[in-house]
Amino acid sequence: MSAENKGVYADEEANKGEFDFEPTFDDPSTMNLKTACCCCLCGVDDCADFMQVQGKGVCLWLEYTEGAKCCQCADESSEALACVQGTNKLSCCSMTDQEQSMICCQVGAKGVCCCCMTGQGNGSCCSPIGAPESCLKCMGQFFCIHLRSALPCDDDVPFEIGCCGVMCKEREGASSAHE
Repeated sequence: MSAENKGVYADEEANKGEFDFEPTFDDPSTMNLKTACCCCLCGVDDCADFMQVQGKGVCLWLEYTEGAKCCQCADESSEALACVQGTNKLSCCSMTDQEQSMICCQVGAKGVCCCCMTGQGNGSCCSPIGAPESCLKCMGQFFCIHLRSALPCDDDVPFEIGCCGVMCKEREGASSAHE
């Protein structure tokens, strides 16, 4: 688990809800053996923190975030010392929080399993008021492999074309390592 995470669930940031968290993904320009086709890419990271699986996705007003880390029992700062422990929450058409607008549907969960695996996830279907940031966007990390797609392209999924690290078209403003 990275040093900036204070707790086992990485949710102890100020003004964050119990099940809110934001996974951090590597910058696409640092990926090795990157293969990209317009708004989709895959690549391999430096394997510095490869014992994790995480994902984040948006489809208009539907959003999900998930993450799990394995072998956390070797980390001295880890709180992953339970055989099975978890908690979850579900809210549908809730107006109980006076500081927020109505929640259409929201679900969150976090837990510890097998004394060494931690995980969390949340999802929501928000009211379709206002425009979403992306129409479609999926980002996933499976150990050292990263997979991403977005419509329209953005900083996390830039418009690029290439195969196995040989790039024909790199993101705008990127300096080519092959020049």
